[in-house]
Amino acid sequence: MIILGLDGLDYSCVRNFNCRNLMQYSYGYTDLSEFGEMKTVVLWSSFLAEMNMEKEIQDTGVLWDFKLPAERTFFARFRNWRTLDVPGFSYDDAMHQQEREKLKNFFDKKGSIEEYDQVVFRNHQKSKEKFLRMLEEDCDIQMGYFALADAIGHLSFGVSSKMRIVYQELDDLVSEAAKKDNNGLLILSDHGMETVGRFGDHSRQGFWSSSLNIAENNLKLTHLFKTFMGPIHKVNAEKIA
Repeated sequence: MIILGLDGLDYSCVRNFNCRNLMQYSYGYTDLSEFGEMKTVVLWSSFLAEMNMEKEIQDTGVLWDFKLPAERTFFARFRNWRTLDVPGFSYDDAMHQQEREKLKNFFDKKGSIEEYDQVVFRNHQKSKEKFLRMLEEDCDIQMGYFALADAIGHLSFGVSSKMRIVYQELDDLVSEAAKKDNNGLLILSDHGMETVGRFGDHSRQGFWSSSLNIAENNLKLTHLFKTFMGPIHKVNAEKIA
């Protein structure tokens, strides 16, 4: 099975831009009401651990350096697994360092949005190539994380023409990943985005999508993986029977 974590992917944008690959057999909002703030590391860690990690991460005093051991995640239930750049687990901090530098340069009036965008898209392309190669491996479960919608959205969420390009790129990524899926594809975001002038900020309008039939809509982020596994267990049981 394949999981695509798409940071900041917004439900309304998926619908408005008619992203048919992102809208799989089942899709809907994620319920983020149990969280106080929409912090990326907290939300992804909570998804992996299937429990609210907000207080524990706050108590550690770190954020982007926080990492869950595999035995505290649902990966521990599988024979083998692979991940790419997942916050709270296998985040590639070095790869994103230049993005943070370009972002700081923009706010310090030492750089442009275009320079920042160039680095973000370049990193996305590198991650995409690694992810598609990873999907060639024989694994029970594989998860890739892509920050494109969030990273571009923070400086340009109010620029519809640019965000349409971003969402089309992610829609195409799903199309490629779906060709490798043989047991179920889950797509989710940690949160959505809301417009602040030309900029964007985190919202509670998260998104999930599944290649399987899931009747529920407003699913808690911490229950999402368990819900996704339900139809898979059912299909496998029917195959055995």
